[in-house]
Amino acid sequence: MMEEIENLPEEEKEVVLQLPNSYFEKGIEEGIQKRNKEVALKLIAKGMPINEIAEITELSKEEIKNLADK
Repeated sequence: MMEEIENLPEEEKEVVLQLPNSYFEKGIEEGIQKRNKEVALKLIAKGMPINEIAEITELSKEEIKNLADK
């Protein structure tokens, strides 16, 4: 497999070698978003204003309103 990668043009090789990192970073970002939504739900349940929840979680006001409506 590495031999096949080594034979690729430089630009393609760089893209292929970065794929694992991009999937890892995407997974981390998805995990952060999931946790922010969990925190937002707890803050909604405690009656905190949407503006403050948005500031704390970095979620949009619309995302928070959607969570509140569920």
